[in-house]
Amino acid sequence: MFIMGTNLKLWLKLLLKNKFNVSLRYIPRVFIISLVVSFFTPLVLYEHLRFRKQIRKVKIDKHPIFIIGHWRTGTTHLQNLLLNDDQFGYLNLIEATFPYLLLGNYKLIHFLMKPLIPKTRAMDSMEMNPETPQEHEFALTNLCLHSPLTSLFFLNKEEEYLKYALFNEVYENEFKEWKSAFSYLINKLTLKEEGKQLLLKNPLDTFRIKILLELYPKSKFIHIYRDPYNIFYSMVKLYQTNTNLFWLHKPNFNLHDFIFRIYSSMNQDLYKEIKEIPTDQFIEIRYEDLISNTSQQLKRIYNHLSLGKFEIIKEKVDIYIDSLEGYEVDSYSMSKAEKQHIYSKWKESIDKWNYEKPS
Repeated sequence: MFIMGTNLKLWLKLLLKNKFNVSLRYIPRVFIISLVVSFFTPLVLYEHLRFRKQIRKVKIDKHPIFIIGHWRTGTTHLQNLLLNDDQFGYLNLIEATFPYLLLGNYKLIHFLMKPLIPKTRAMDSMEMNPETPQEHEFALTNLCLHSPLTSLFFLNKEEEYLKYALFNEVYENEFKEWKSAFSYLINKLTLKEEGKQLLLKNPLDTFRIKILLELYPKSKFIHIYRDPYNIFYSMVKLYQTNTNLFWLHKPNFNLHDFIFRIYSSMNQDLYKEIKEIPTDQFIEIRYEDLISNTSQQLKRIYNHLSLGKFEIIKEKVDIYIDSLEGYEVDSYSMSKAEKQHIYSKWKESIDKWNYEKPS
């Protein structure tokens, strides 16, 4: 329950904005979150007072590298591969959950939370620990609430919170708050990582390329895509196994329609916005190619984005790949009718990336 890492003011604001519309069965969840948030409030204040000047003075010499692409496309795997290179810094699970406490109080939070973290992710059985890389959208949600992930707590409000993907039709002060929270997180993480170039992954950044370039003009982007048919069923599994961990009331919406719509919107916006990226700051790879010839694809990334010599980390990458031996990627069987239905919804992406058309 990542919202435990927000501050007391924002937690109460979230409940108030949703008129405390909490189902009876989830009242204990609200109580526990409130207790944890209240417990950490003095530490939040302490860290703010101790480090605020240092955070403001941070200079970003190397702008971040953003791994973008829809959920379940292999963004995590790609980030794990690249993080074999010690030149990169990243945001881990503890830091993403407790962004207010990732400097002076990190060791304490790590000690308290480590026993509570599952050994594997529910949706794909990948290993988890406190140092596992995590999407910075969780941290941004806790820093300002202006994120589509906020709808995980009140899924019936998903339309209201989706506006924070593109920041269309939002109040100017909300946009300023988000940019301030994002800059604060990047500065704070850069300080903790001792100036390393940050390698970050977050599917929702696929919507925000223009905004990220305004904040960090020399940012680099790696877009990864994957067989859309498998993406659909993987997303269904993700929602069915994961989202109930966050609910404060039981949702009532059409999951399949939601998945179809988000995927289409994300890819349409992506190909409008990548025109803003200088060619030497953007590369696109196919997940299946990454799996079949990892070294070749990573070398492509290093050469195109001028990240240095891939050969320096190749041995580490090979060791990491060997460590995954025995891990099985989920496979999904689908009828001809199901495949045709998915194709009818995502024809543009399937054709663009040359995936199989239904016969």
